[in-house]
Amino acid sequence: MRKLVFISVLTLSALIAQEAQAFRFSPFRVKFEPSGAGANQLFTVENNTDAPASVQIRIMTREVDVDGGEKNADAEKNFTIYPAQMVLKPHATRSVRVQWVGDPKLKEEKAYRIIAEQLPVNLNKEKPKTSTVKFLVTYRGALFVTPPGLAQNVTLDFSGATQDAAGKKMLEIVLHNRGTQHALLRNLKLDIKDDKNNTVSLSGENQLKGITGEGILAKHRRRFMIPRPEGLAGKVKHIEFTFDKQAF
Repeated sequence: MRKLVFISVLTLSALIAQEAQAFRFSPFRVKFEPSGAGANQLFTVENNTDAPASVQIRIMTREVDVDGGEKNADAEKNFTIYPAQMVLKPHATRSVRVQWVGDPKLKEEKAYRIIAEQLPVNLNKEKPKTSTVKFLVTYRGALFVTPPGLAQNVTLDFSGATQDAAGKKMLEIVLHNRGTQHALLRNLKLDIKDDKNNTVSLSGENQLKGITGEGILAKHRRRFMIPRPEGLAGKVKHIEFTFDKQAF
């Protein structure tokens, strides 16, 4: 079977069915405005297979806890989606219009998930001769309703020594976005100083895996763990951090 590779917002679930099917959905990260022309956005659904595909589009709220766990609830009342369901012929493409119909005078950004999922419906008239594995594809995109004039404000809430489940020494860092817009920790750099005046600078995916590039929603906190850096002999006294503050 052909190997399918997608970006991180794509999740796959497998079940026994007729044949492997897939579709493409874009864009994955979209900014809406609460009023005016920017309250309408177009998405594209493409069936890139030789079989029909049934697809459903829905939007969910998005709340993230301090450890990155996400909770979602239906957000139907704040959006209109047309069409919300469709059957795509082989290699067909369809545009989907999404409109924000919530509060036109938001004071801070609202974060949502737009979800495009393939429905487990057999659209072929002929019965399968053999059973194979079918991949039902689900895209989970990021959708933000962002009024003008917002700003992020990420501060350090806490840092301290801890251990992971294997007993490895770790450094715990809690960041708090007190602003009105989400922040992406792109190109993050940490300068860590201990009480013995040792300073260590960390940057890049190798040194800050699991932190750099992560998002913090407005009015949310996130906790991160990194291995205790070599070069620190005493207790962590001070941490300074910088990152690219462009949210979109």
